[in-house]
Amino acid sequence: MKVSHTIIAVLILAVLGGVFYYLEQQPEPPSAEEAAKQKIFTFDAAQVEEFTIESLDQPAFTVRRAAAAGQSTGEAAAQPAATGWQITAPAEIAPDTSEIESFLGEIPNLQSTPVEGDAPLAPSEYGLDAPQKTLRFKLRDGRTVALSLGNQNITGTSKYGKLDSSPNVFLIETASAGILDKTLFNMRDKRAIPLAVDQAQQIEVEFNYKDGPRAGQKGRLALTKQQDGNWRLTDPAVRTDFGSSNYFVTALGGAVMSAVEEEAPAAIARYGLNQPAIRLTVKLADGKSANLWVGNKAGDEAAYYAQNSVWPQVFKINQYTYDQFNQQIDNYRSRSLFDFQTSNARRVEILWSGGEMRLDKRGPASGEEWFRTGTPEAKVETSKVEEFLNGVTALRVQQFTTDRAGQLAQYGLNQPWMRVKVTYGEDNREETVVFARKDNRFYAARDGEPSVYEMSPEEPDNLEPKVKDLTS
Repeated sequence: MKVSHTIIAVLILAVLGGVFYYLEQQPEPPSAEEAAKQKIFTFDAAQVEEFTIESLDQPAFTVRRAAAAGQSTGEAAAQPAATGWQITAPAEIAPDTSEIESFLGEIPNLQSTPVEGDAPLAPSEYGLDAPQKTLRFKLRDGRTVALSLGNQNITGTSKYGKLDSSPNVFLIETASAGILDKTLFNMRDKRAIPLAVDQAQQIEVEFNYKDGPRAGQKGRLALTKQQDGNWRLTDPAVRTDFGSSNYFVTALGGAVMSAVEEEAPAAIARYGLNQPAIRLTVKLADGKSANLWVGNKAGDEAAYYAQNSVWPQVFKINQYTYDQFNQQIDNYRSRSLFDFQTSNARRVEILWSGGEMRLDKRGPASGEEWFRTGTPEAKVETSKVEEFLNGVTALRVQQFTTDRAGQLAQYGLNQPWMRVKVTYGEDNREETVVFARKDNRFYAARDGEPSVYEMSPEEPDNLEPKVKDLTS
């Protein structure tokens, strides 16, 4: 009897547990406020042919679906997927198509809540007699739908709104209404230089030297894209820090306006654009090019005036963008003397005051060892060779002394204190660097290149013990 009671109790608990689980899995019923919400618009983005936004504190603008080549405007409206957009008013403003499409994609999802009350108040009570903003959407079926936005409600959580096709006033939550705050600036193409920079082949920069012996003088550099995708300094043709040059090109491609100062300037001298401090030219492989000019600082703002050769507007760029453009040649030059890596060095040849030495790496890949050639040949500890190689690859240029040819003797490099030649890589590439001490300074130069570099004067004291270790 007791067993049967236990079984019945277990069954009842299982049924109750199942019911509880089922109820837990069901969505909570919407609140009365949520249930009252309804979509403001009945159209979708594909139906919009044109829209206009008017604001009390911003210029009005109109955006229209653009017809593709050989296509009428009516056909563009009927086949929206094959078209783009254009800003028809004001004129001469390029659109940001992705921003426009994002805006239209969110508009149909906006919801409203009816205003509570027995009788609606006058439009002026909601700020709808003189709306803060009006959005008009012209649809491809010929209808025009207009939404007016008024004041915020007393709690500041929503804005009052009204469609022109109905007397009903409703509330739009402020968080959702953010999409309705779009301005002409949001919808325009904000690229500082409207060209496909990722397709560029050469970039030229003209600037004014900020400091040093050439302070105030004009300078110029050119970067050319290589087959491996890196950007090399080709004017002047010197060793390049690809990390810096590649980052500059990335920054240029991502540079945008922070604000538009004047749409159609009658004169540009007051912006410093008649004699710009920075001039950039971007050239594509197909011959197209565009310029960007940067002028004066914008008053006390952390911004600078700029203009490009494609559009008439004077706009501002922020301090970060300006700093990326305001780099000089030395910022793009490599401060390393060697390109090899310790791991791929195959042979090291050293000529110094203690004599001449050659080291070769030999043996299977799993157990390669270093040998000092001569009679007799001697094995050299790998750690000692690697310490030397790490030392020379870590050397950094302190100053770019000269790039003029025929200047080596002036710095004692015609009779070097040390000469290091490294053969590296599977294709046995070679690079040679000579070092010289003169007038308490330490200089270096790469074989076959005119540039002379000044190094830290303490470097000889660091290198010499490492070389001596290779002989023991």
